[in-house]
Amino acid sequence: MDFGELRNIQDAIKIGADLRHCWFRGHPKIFGSLLPGVYRPPFWSARENIEFWAGQRFRLRAASYHADLPTWDDYVSWLLLMQHHRVPTRLLDWTENVLVALYFTVSASEGEDGEMWCMDNGELNWRSANWAACFPDTPPIRYLAAAAFLGKEELAKYAIEVHCPTINGPLALVPPCQFPRMAAQMSRFTIHPSTDPQEQIEFLLRGPSLVRYIVPANAKRDLAGHLARLGFSHETLYRSLDALGQTIRDEIIEADFEKKPPPTFPGTD
Repeated sequence: MDFGELRNIQDAIKIGADLRHCWFRGHPKIFGSLLPGVYRPPFWSARENIEFWAGQRFRLRAASYHADLPTWDDYVSWLLLMQHHRVPTRLLDWTENVLVALYFTVSASEGEDGEMWCMDNGELNWRSANWAACFPDTPPIRYLAAAAFLGKEELAKYAIEVHCPTINGPLALVPPCQFPRMAAQMSRFTIHPSTDPQEQIEFLLRGPSLVRYIVPANAKRDLAGHLARLGFSHETLYRSLDALGQTIRDEIIEADFEKKPPPTFPGTD
């Protein structure tokens, strides 16, 4: 599963350039796990049907804050909206851009090793449901999203209605870019069934769809500096005034840079 250490920006760029069929996710610490928020402590064991009640409460109360909301039964859009506003859901964030994932790996926990995951999303979908690319209107995606909001009897009827295939594990979802942050981060998601968390981890780690690179703690500072100069900052990835403020706080404590001439490459004069 582990494919070595990632210490320099050139290696990250090579990974992203060569693996156009892969998605990426970065953790500032070594977690060794890929679970959506609703299946992590303290939520998973807090109460029965916690996902259902989180969804119901959000949908019932969201209208008092915002008028432009999904229809009641647009389950995929509700999950995306909840995820955007930090409600625990069965969605797990990924990105198509390896440098975005690397930013999240190196932007915190400077004294600890981080990890960057690389996933073949197409291979995962074939293993999980014998399906290729998955979009919001794809039957298994519609079913997994509805499972967060419907009771067992309603869900069984819904599965027949949408012609849902057998689902064995998480699916990779290409979402609509509903928010500026999603576009900036080139957001993608996995959507997970409501099975035991340990079973989900074991399913993901089986097969060739997933590998991990370790980012050593002593490489994080240099990597963060290179990413900032390439335009990957809190400001550009979160697109808000708060994010702009965070980027400025980082910029004003940076050391002065050393001027260097542009590099030469073979074939230049």
